[in-house]
Amino acid sequence: MAISTEAGILAMLKTFYAKEGLSNLLYRNDPFLKGITTRRVEGKQANFSALYSRGGAVSANFLTAKSLATSQAQAKEFQVTPGQLFSCCVFNNKELLASKTLRGAYINIASAKFFANAESFRKTLAVALYGTGHGELFTTSASITLTADDQNDITFPQHAIMGIDIGSKLEVKATAAATSVTATLTVNKIDGTTVNCTSDTAATAASGSVVCIAGCTDSNGNGLLPVGLAGWLPTGTVASSDSFFGVNRSTARDRLAGSVITATSGEKKYETIQRLILALRRNGSLCDKIIMNDEDYLAMAAEIETKTNFMKVDGGKARQKAVVGTQDFGFSVSTNWLESVIDSPYCPKGTCYILSSDTVELWTYTNADKIADGVTGNEAGKPEVNGDSDVATKPYQLLVDDLFTITPGTDTADGAAALVAMNFYGSFVVTNPSVNGVCTLN
Repeated sequence: MAISTEAGILAMLKTFYAKEGLSNLLYRNDPFLKGITTRRVEGKQANFSALYSRGGAVSANFLTAKSLATSQAQAKEFQVTPGQLFSCCVFNNKELLASKTLRGAYINIASAKFFANAESFRKTLAVALYGTGHGELFTTSASITLTADDQNDITFPQHAIMGIDIGSKLEVKATAAATSVTATLTVNKIDGTTVNCTSDTAATAASGSVVCIAGCTDSNGNGLLPVGLAGWLPTGTVASSDSFFGVNRSTARDRLAGSVITATSGEKKYETIQRLILALRRNGSLCDKIIMNDEDYLAMAAEIETKTNFMKVDGGKARQKAVVGTQDFGFSVSTNWLESVIDSPYCPKGTCYILSSDTVELWTYTNADKIADGVTGNEAGKPEVNGDSDVATKPYQLLVDDLFTITPGTDTADGAAALVAMNFYGSFVVTNPSVNGVCTLN
């Protein structure tokens, strides 16, 4: 309750600010993204070649082997072109002067906006990490009827919520690569997994439609974001007409597009994962990293608990402390021992990747330093709101620190404004698809 109900008394009291700066209420960032090895590249594309066939010129009959000598070692050359991502903010002179010191603001306005800019970049790049370059968030399991107003409440899966925010613009399309849009949505409110949106048109989106971040597909159906794991390690069949960075991978699917395992009816999650480890072991994989959705992680812990017996010690004497839950999992298939399971809230539910982490890289034309948020690996926590306070004093420049651009914005009634844009050009690359794989979980 108030200190006093008397206005005269309240006028004598000041407001006490118990905490400096702003609290960060945003979601955590993707733990796997922060640990990916980055490599700077240049040129129109970055190529690498992979041996996918040893040929069949071998037989106990010399003449047979000789006749097959032309089918010796064969390779495919991947021609990796960069995706792109931009994150922008605007600030003006009035905002800068009003927040020049901590006497006038919790934090410098430019610094706060630049921090939010970087968080948008990190979270959208995490969406790209698990996508095909089209900014896909999820596939609808039922038809959605949209009205041309703000009365559209849509249930999103939790992993899709991680990639959006108030003001996000989304597209509903028949497929991720479709060039025509069923409806464009603007996010007004997020309440748990219920998202209230304004649609630009009245429409019915059929079951199986894909909700994507707007502006991530060009007029020819090409994805504009960096291609992620769903592109390199697809869960579906690789078409005979496949052309992925210049390579038709249907010739040797498991070698050129990774192994894929689909859960059978009633199969436990850990059993599906073990089957994929076995398949990758045949291909010589280190299998040193598992990435799965955090809800799947919790469900797998419950599966394992039901098959584990705990014995009482000291003659059944009651323990003073009970511990519920699982900190980590270990998987062993012969000499392949894996104990690094990352629970990512950005990884789509029902999808699990097993990787040789030395073969998964981020090839970038720009500075990738902003991917790191100061939180170590998969540890709990999120970054403090603390952006680049010097950005406001830097001159208009096309490329600062190989990362962001400062350009004059539209003049406003409150004075001149500047546009700060983070620029990212690059692509996720799996340099050896054969030792990496994906499984779909029950």
